[in-house]
Amino acid sequence: MNNVSGKVAIVGAGISGLVTAYRLKKLGFDADVIEASGRVGGVIESFREDGWLSEAGPHTYLETSPRIRELVTAIGLESALCEPGPEAKNRFIVRDGKPYSLPSSPMSFLKTPLFSASAKFRLLREPFISRWDNSYEESLAGFVTRRLGQEFLDYAINPFVSGVYAGNPGDLSVKSAFPKLFDLEQEYGSLIKGAILGARKRKKQSETSKQRAKMYSFTKGMGQLAETLTKKILEQNIQTRTEVVTVSRENNRWLLEWKSDDKKGTGEYDIVVSTVPLHRLPKIILEDKIFDSRRLQEVSYPPVSVLTMGFERDKVEHPLDGFGMLVPAVENSSILGTLFTSTLFPGRAPEGYVTLASYVGGARNPESAKQPFELLRDNVLLDLQRFLGVQGSPVYVKHILQPKAIPQYNVGYEHVRDILDDLEKSQNGLFFAGNYRSGISVSDCIVGGLETADRVREQLSVNSKQ
Repeated sequence: MNNVSGKVAIVGAGISGLVTAYRLKKLGFDADVIEASGRVGGVIESFREDGWLSEAGPHTYLETSPRIRELVTAIGLESALCEPGPEAKNRFIVRDGKPYSLPSSPMSFLKTPLFSASAKFRLLREPFISRWDNSYEESLAGFVTRRLGQEFLDYAINPFVSGVYAGNPGDLSVKSAFPKLFDLEQEYGSLIKGAILGARKRKKQSETSKQRAKMYSFTKGMGQLAETLTKKILEQNIQTRTEVVTVSRENNRWLLEWKSDDKKGTGEYDIVVSTVPLHRLPKIILEDKIFDSRRLQEVSYPPVSVLTMGFERDKVEHPLDGFGMLVPAVENSSILGTLFTSTLFPGRAPEGYVTLASYVGGARNPESAKQPFELLRDNVLLDLQRFLGVQGSPVYVKHILQPKAIPQYNVGYEHVRDILDDLEKSQNGLFFAGNYRSGISVSDCIVGGLETADRVREQLSVNSKQ
């Protein structure tokens, strides 16, 4: 029996907020989840229309921790899991207008035309390059060119970063955005040595690298995860269309003020967990009285457009035998990359058709994400024709604009984390969770939500003894 009590508010009903609320419920606590929009799930949303299935945000998640499978099983979604077929191992990178399969073995690396002979020989130097002295915070681009060379930056890292962060490797901090790469160099002095020796360490810690982790979705799309969590939390604990205006500290408790339609309300809580995006935090947390909010406001959230299009199978020349393709910036394409979604999972397109989900904008070209739909569609079609041999017009189109998509862990992001850490330490019962906290992936947010709930439980236990 749980002898610890306390009232908890979770601001934001994205995946981090939902997982935190679910875990707290399992620990014996109810939390009020307060969401400004009219729906839950954040950027995770699936659209099911006449045999087509498209996504507004992430299409998959990686099982990087056993805690993720435990959650999926506990909420009854294990039977709904979809695992990509073996074709998904193929990843294509465009070079000179043609998609090439990313090498998956030393032999395929030696044979691939994706990298020149000089770039391949350059890789042999990597184990002998000295580790970074941390004289200043290094960008991902600086890190990669120093250790691997310019060609690997252009045709491996640049497209990968666009696919994950929709970001710019010249801006992203290697220490903040890719901490495991940074740690490999610091601990082992080499990425190649670290990849080999670090695998043993991860195994002992029951962790799986993102490169080796199994990938999943659900039969009804990623939105099924948010929908199921909502049912498990109980909908009466979730208030949508309710915007938190301020969060302040009064008489050792947290006071939340919110507005919903034309109504206003307040509530007192022992614990507040904020999962709202950083660009909204300065507007609500403590009325800007105890910290410099400029750092948070400066974090970039570039816009991304997701354009899912369906075609008759015989109108696409490429076999689509892979996860998708990524397009380096040097190729001057309108798209960042395209997922072969109907190859990945069943039920994404009617029989005889295929779906392709293309991403536009990001830090590379933010204005292109916001261009008129007709222009966006036509530009994406031109690139799909050029790279994949797509013919004719799509028979299905779904366009989603994420005006502020993914927080960019750019150089200097450690200061942002320091602000959040200091706030949690100095303000009893205030916690932060979300894709700006411990990683941007769905997996990071799930694990972060579980860990946040555990920290809340510990704090409530401490409070009850005082």
